[in-house]
Parts: sequence; C-alpha cells; structure tokens
Amino acid sequence: MAVSDEFHQRWCALLDRVDGCNSEKALETQVILPMLELLGYRPQDILQQVPFGKKRVDFLLRAQQSAPHCHYLIIEAKSPKQAIAHNSWQLRDYLLASGSILGLLTNGKQFRLLYNDGEAVHSLWTYSRDYLYQSYRVLGSLLWKRNCDRVMAAFGSSHRKIHEQLVRAIAQLSQDSHVLSVLPIQPDLSPHTPPRNAMIITVFNNKGGVGKTTLTINLAAALAQLGKRVLLIDIDAQANLTTGLGIDPLEDVEKVGRKDITHLLTEPRLMLDDVIVKKRWGNVVLDVVPSHIRLSNMENQLIQIVDSDRILSKKLKSQDYDFVLIDPPPSFGKVNRISLMASGGVLVPTQLSPYPIRALEFVLGQIEEVGQFRETPLPIVGIAVSMHDRASRAFNLSMVEELYGRLNKLPGGNQVQLFSEATWVPRLNIVSKSQSEGCPLFAVDSLDGLTAQDRTAAENALASFESLAQELLQKVETAA
Repeated sequence: MAVSDEFHQRWCALLDRVDGCNSEKALETQVILPMLELLGYRPQDILQQVPFGKKRVDFLLRAQQSAPHCHYLIIEAKSPKQAIAHNSWQLRDYLLASGSILGLLTNGKQFRLLYNDGEAVHSLWTYSRDYLYQSYRVLGSLLWKRNCDRVMAAFGSSHRKIHEQLVRAIAQLSQDSHVLSVLPIQPDLSPHTPPRNAMIITVFNNKGGVGKTTLTINLAAALAQLGKRVLLIDIDAQANLTTGLGIDPLEDVEKVGRKDITHLLTEPRLMLDDVIVKKRWGNVVLDVVPSHIRLSNMENQLIQIVDSDRILSKKLKSQDYDFVLIDPPPSFGKVNRISLMASGGVLVPTQLSPYPIRALEFVLGQIEEVGQFRETPLPIVGIAVSMHDRASRAFNLSMVEELYGRLNKLPGGNQVQLFSEATWVPRLNIVSKSQSEGCPLFAVDSLDGLTAQDRTAAENALASFESLAQELLQKVETAA
C-alpha cells in the first residue's frame, strides 16, 4: 500500500476526532465511516447494522467479488468511554455468525483485531491510538479496500491456501510470530530461527491460597497466545496445576505408563521430552510436566542425590522454549530449592490483604538465601496481585502502601516492583471454574452453560492476564 504524506495527515486527523466523540454513534459517523472512505470503500461497499440471526453487526465491508459464506471484514464500534476488553466475545460471536475473516473492535482509543480461520477465532493484537498515529500501515494495509477485493476474489478458488497467505502477511506486518500458531500448517517466515533462550521463572509464595497455580496457568496461556513457546512444570505433590490443565495424574499418566516430575528428578538418564504432556485448546499449545502425589514422600530420596539442587537446572539446559514456568508447593522444602536453583527469576503472587503481605518478608528472605548458593543472583521479576477485590479501592491503596513500606525495610526490597493495576487479577468465580474444568480461562467459551455474566467476567479477568503477560515480556526484554 503506497501511503502518501497526505494519507498520513488525513489518518491522523481522523484519530484526533476521537476526543470529540462522546458516544458510539458519534465515533461511527465522525471517525469510522470517514476512515473507511479514506481506505477506498464506497458507500455501497459499507453495510451497517447487518443482521445475522439475532445479532447485528455495526459494519460489514463488501468486496467487489464475494466468496460463498464468507466476508472479509466486520467492525464493531463502542463508545470511547467504554473499555473494549469486555467485548471480544461479542465480536467472536459475530465473526462466527457472519463467516467473516477479520474483525475489528474499537472504541477509537484502542483497536483490537481478531482473525477467524474458519474453525476458531483468535485475537491477533491490540493497538492504542497513540501507536497507530505512526504505525498506521499495520492496520491500514489489512483494511484497505483493494486488499479486501484481492482476498475475496482469491477465496473463491482456493480457500485454505489464501488463509495461509493472509496469515503470512499479517505476521510480516506485525513482526509478531504468534499469529502463525493459528494455522495447523504454519508458513515459514524465518527458516534460520536461532535457538530460544528460555526465561525460567518460579511462581513462588509459601503462603497458600493466593491464587498461585491459577495465575501460573493463565499467565502461561496468555504468553502462548502472544506466540511464545511455554513449558509448565508442576513440582507440587498436590498436582493442582496438572489437574487444572485437564491431566489426571493417575488415569492420564501413571496407568498408561507415562513419566512425571518424580521420574524426571530421580532418573539421571531420563530427558525432559520423555515426561512432557502436550495440551491443546484450539491452536494454543502448552507443554506440561505433570506431578504426582508420591512426590510428597520423596524429600529424603532427593536429599541423597548428588548435587540434587541442580537436577532440574541440568534437565532444562538447551530446551527450545521462550518461557518455563515452575509451580512449586506453598512451603519451603527441597523441591522449592530445586525450582529456585533452576530459575532465572521469581514471580511472587500475593493478595492485597494483611497476612499475605506480611508473609512476603519470609518469601523474599528464602529467595535471597537460595541466591547465595548460585553463581548469579536470583532476581524477583515482580509481585503479581491475584484474587483482587476491585470494590475496595481505598483498602487496596492502603495495602499497596503497606506492601512497599515492608519492602523498603528489606535488603534489596526497594528494587522489587508491583506489576501495574491493569494486571491485578480480580476475584471472580469464573477464574476458579475454568481450572476445575481443566482448561485455561481463555478456553471457557467452549464450556456449556456459561451465562452472559460469566462471559463478561471471563473477559474482565482475561484482560488482566493479557496485561500481565505483556508487562512480563517487557521486563524480560528490558533486562536482556
């Protein structure tokens, strides 16, 4: 797409108009319709309030040549005063009902693009208005009328092939490899990809009941949705992470002759690949090292192993992952020490309440103690808030002050940061429900019996996990 200076000026002027829009209707008439005209669409190409069953789509864009049961783009607008984080499911429903390939959800301040591959809908990216002032080609190229016509004409002859070509184009535009995961056969954009250097993180708090395992599962899923290859290691004898991902340690592992974490820690010749269980939800894949209750009786056996503290560290060398997340028990024993010795950082989950905050002093002390036996220090990548009560804002602020007050009294505590409020995971029943159903939160739309309230709550919590994943990525990239 040849983008002139005049185009850029008009594009920025339209984005400026968002500040003057106080309703969804104003955004549609003052920003979206002129933007579609700028992108080459004629009035006859733009259908508004199009019914699909009981649903109505704000905008459906018609191509010059349509393909059977398929459209290129739908747009769902929201008021600039309304957050879009809670409406992705609505757009997913519209995409599936209309058969459209791309869906844009926007309130003028944020722009979220979803992709329908014909089998499932995937969230590709969310960009702010500030970002699109300069990086307009990313969105503009995909929405341009000429590209719409080209894609729809090609779909008439070769449905699957064009999906692959379209995903390749999206990945190249965004420079974000995670969109490749939406295809069963992934186009190869980089045939000489260097080996990954995994960031190994133990999610640790010796205080139980702070949402540690739930946070670990959903952070891993959010990272996987961002295109990262993630390994989860359950080193807790309670095996909550294992069962929370739909793996029964007895039926799915032991009875079929598979290995688990106990074998990985005690059998020197056993390799990591020999114990991994792959879990898939649509096109998101998580690799899992399952746990077993027998781990609770192995403390003495592990102590007797030569250089036992570095067992896991050695097994994780040269593994092709972006992130390895380890879920240890809420205590401080041998397996916790093994986890921390293998890690490149620690993420500490907590609640904003007095006892969990007081317990942080002990947690940080144990991390510091292990760090003294390592060749390199063991940094804390951050403190993540879970089971957050958004209604108690004044109390939450007082707890944040209490938390920083205690941190500042500890050696190195002033270097430990709380992840931003956007990452704080709310206390919602749907979060624990997804774990009891054996899936990450993003996959709950496949469960039966979900109410509209459940879906809204899930979107609310998902936004927190997505923000946490993005902030964690920024921290890791900054530290690299």
